[in-house]
Amino acid sequence: MDKLQLVNLCSRTWTLKALALMAEGHPARISPLAAKTGCGRSAMGASIEHLMKFGLLELNPGQGHPLRPEFKLTAMGRPVAEWALALYRLLPDPQDNCLLCRKWTLLVIGSLDREQRYSVLKKRLTPVTDRALSQCLIRLINRRWVARRIFTDRIPPNVSYRTCGTGLIIHHHVLDFPKV
Repeated sequence: MDKLQLVNLCSRTWTLKALALMAEGHPARISPLAAKTGCGRSAMGASIEHLMKFGLLELNPGQGHPLRPEFKLTAMGRPVAEWALALYRLLPDPQDNCLLCRKWTLLVIGSLDREQRYSVLKKRLTPVTDRALSQCLIRLINRRWVARRIFTDRIPPNVSYRTCGTGLIIHHHVLDFPKV
């Protein structure tokens, strides 16, 4: 897994879901993808533009209308789309899908290969802010993808985090992120 690639890919909310839907065979146009995901057309348009910037999508020549273009996966985009589809198939619950749309979720889970303290995790995720990391950890703990353990036998007490349950399954899938 390339940390920067995954951060860039997840920096737009709907990119992973759009890739998964395209891999599943849904029409690769903005309006149908927006309707299927439940987001707005402008948000989906920004996600499509983001994917094109990274070379994962391209315009489908000769298809669609100039005002309603159609897109297709590039050779580089196909393995990432298949990976995204497999990830969403791991999680049938819609609330889980919403959590995957968050920017730091996959990277935090991917970085928790063993029990770690907050400071170590923050160093591994260098561009993340304290607020973003703590909010992400709270959401993951509430969803029971990450467990928080407090060691009260030390002064000051130490806190560590580790993946558990569904988070462990996602962790192994994140490690299989295709190199693009």
